Amino acid sequence: CFHITLVKPFYNNLRKELTKMPKVYINDLGLRNVLINYFSPLEQRADKGMVLENISFRLLLERFDQDQIKYWRTADGNEVDFVVETSYLKGFAVEVKFNEQEVKLSKYNKFIQNYPDFPLEFWWWKKMDLMF
Repeated sequence: CFHITLVKPFYNNLRKELTKMPKVYINDLGLRNVLINYFSPLEQRADKGMVLENISFRLLLERFDQDQIKYWRTADGNEVDFVVETSYLKGFAVEVKFNEQEVKLSKYNKFIQNYPDFPLEFWWWKKMDLMF
């Protein structure tokens, strides 16, 4: 379907790193807003985290092939929003938060330890405004 994009999981150990289900991203957030009739400013939205993650996906998709962009999730609930493979088992990872105060580094220790060749970046709304 042209209105959605599926992102596959990133894993080295399928038994420990769960979830083979793809994540769904909307290609046109304006269409999504019309369908759900929700036009509040981003700062006031209950779904602002999801919207910002979707915007981040679209920005990554402008620079990388869809197959290079994945996500990471384990059976015990650890997750990183995006893992971008720039070459075989090398690249970078991105965790998206609405604001810098939501970043809790200890939550990502498992990923950082298991994937040292994928430095983890944190993106948030105000930082993204400066980046792009």
